[in-house]
Amino acid sequence: MMTFMHQSLLQRLILALLVLGMAKILLILLRRIIAKAEMRGMDSSAKPLVYSLFSYAIYVITVLLVLHIAGVNTAGLVAMVGAASLAIGLALKDTLSNIASGLLLLFLRPFKAGDYIECGNIKGKIVGIGLFNTTLDTVEGMFVSAPNSSLWGQPIVNFSKNTNRRLQITVGISYGDSMEKALNILRDLVEKEPLFLKKPAPQFFVSELADSSVDIAFRVWVKNCNYYDLLWKYNEAVKRSFDEAGITIPFPQRTVHIETSDNPQK
Repeated sequence: MMTFMHQSLLQRLILALLVLGMAKILLILLRRIIAKAEMRGMDSSAKPLVYSLFSYAIYVITVLLVLHIAGVNTAGLVAMVGAASLAIGLALKDTLSNIASGLLLLFLRPFKAGDYIECGNIKGKIVGIGLFNTTLDTVEGMFVSAPNSSLWGQPIVNFSKNTNRRLQITVGISYGDSMEKALNILRDLVEKEPLFLKKPAPQFFVSELADSSVDIAFRVWVKNCNYYDLLWKYNEAVKRSFDEAGITIPFPQRTVHIETSDNPQK
């Protein structure tokens, strides 16, 4: 191994500064390479993890080179770290699990930046995958930082991945009202909406004979990006149309009969 001990202190200091300068240049190049890769289609959620992995490698190599220039026996240092790797791995098993889970999430890509996911109690829009944790924004604007292992170890529901999504609206009508009339109103509403997809064909049906209502429903397929706008729009439209047609949307009621004794106590 090359030794620098025969060189003067000034020479070693200059070499160390050169190594640090090269490390700085490599970090700048790394940022530019990742930025270009992102422009060419790399998922932006992977950016924190990729940068962390390569930048930490640059830091480690830089430190070892600087220590070697300073005269430290880096071979012995590496051997010592290798001997202690088992103990370090056991002590940092959760941390290493997060790194491994982050790599799996990066390569298998169950989600990408901007996707809205649900995983156990974690819900939100993906911001990025880091070396140890994944960051999300909730619909309320809250910041969430979740360990990578907590996402990898549970089923992930990705609400954004598929292009189309099925929308169902169910509404109860009174037993005294006409089911056919109510279903025709739903058919008319669906036929007039251009954002409802024609294939698969819309479905109209009686979903349940409940205690206080006949529940009728329609199912249509929509573009994922239009789902919530159409859901809110037609919850309101169905109520308005039923009111105009005189169809009652009942609510649970309870009749109480009070019996009195013929011979009340005196």
